[in-house]
Amino acid sequence: MRNIGKVLKFELNSIFSKKSVRVTTLIMCIAVLIATSIPTIMTLFSSDATSSTDDNAIMDVSDIGFVFESDEITSEDFTTYFNADLNVYPNDNELRDAVKAGTINNGYIIVDATNITSITQNKDMYSYTDQIMTSLLQKINRDKALVALGIDPTVIDTVSNTPISINAIVLGKDASSSFLISYILMLDVYMLVIMYGSFVSTSVAREKDNRTMEILITSTKPSSLIIGKVLANGIGGFVQFSLILLSGVVGYLLNQSNYPSEISAMLFSGLSWDAIVIFLIFTAVGYLLYLFLYASLGSLVSKVEDVGSAVTPITLLFMVAYVLASIGINAPTSMFVKVGSFIPFTAILAMPIRYFLTTVPIFELIISLVLMSLTSVLLAFLSTKIYRLGSLSYGNKMSFIKAIKLIFAKDNIDL
Repeated sequence: MRNIGKVLKFELNSIFSKKSVRVTTLIMCIAVLIATSIPTIMTLFSSDATSSTDDNAIMDVSDIGFVFESDEITSEDFTTYFNADLNVYPNDNELRDAVKAGTINNGYIIVDATNITSITQNKDMYSYTDQIMTSLLQKINRDKALVALGIDPTVIDTVSNTPISINAIVLGKDASSSFLISYILMLDVYMLVIMYGSFVSTSVAREKDNRTMEILITSTKPSSLIIGKVLANGIGGFVQFSLILLSGVVGYLLNQSNYPSEISAMLFSGLSWDAIVIFLIFTAVGYLLYLFLYASLGSLVSKVEDVGSAVTPITLLFMVAYVLASIGINAPTSMFVKVGSFIPFTAILAMPIRYFLTTVPIFELIISLVLMSLTSVLLAFLSTKIYRLGSLSYGNKMSFIKAIKLIFAKDNIDL
């Protein structure tokens, strides 16, 4: 145990003394602070624009031009509904020139009561202007038809838009209130495992490449080396990402007044102490599970440049866990996600997501945690053996399956 402590202390000093780690942490903290300040920044740039916009207008038409080619639909029809003056052009050529010159962003040629031609320089993926224009023309046609029948369109609108109130009583958990925070935490865990998994495997491979591993093996037990190295990287990762999360919390608190109430609710209304505890426990156990895998795979290669291809299978496995958790955010009660929350390699993400978004029985949490803990212990045992085996193997990289077979072979049972 004392040797593990020595290795742990040495590796932690090595991690935190690296300038790259400190600089990366600082840059990411600053980036998170800036990201959480976006609502405040947006208010500084949008204050003038929002103050000049008519609250009763359907949308801002100051950067939209119109050409009316038919007497069926006139500019007065649109002016009534937009509650604003329109930029009307005499013909489509002048409208095109205005769009090309950047005078307006969009142009619409109202051909007749059922046809519109849209003109734009560059169309955004999420532009809804065309849909608004289509809906508005439909409403104009409907209102004219109702007036022709002697029916007041406002009466129809009043009846159709009768407000309905609903009082929702949620006996379990409201997934909508935890959606955003679940996605943020899931992304954080993904980055944590990928970054530090690669870091620990590269560190082990580098020790083998420069023959440092041979000296370390003679100085202390392989179990002390591998466990101390994994724990050090685990702690280092948690410290780094804790600082980044803390930066996010500080940034939010400083800019809280400029956040929409809906965003604040999605961030914190579904956050509870029991959910935080479950998240931390499953993340810690699953994190160690993957770090032991990455470390063992790193010891099977003889060159640092071979680490990438060696750890690809485990990286792909964790990507499967990420995809499964992404599905769980949208369908936390699906059988696919439930099964994934019991598989040790996917439970690290799937079970916390389930717990955040829906009610999970205590016995399921216990079963999942026990399975993942046992798997972590087994991988720690195998990693020790593989680490010792890898330290004696040079040349071509050894596959993980071959290493397992050698470990349990009768002649090598004492490794």
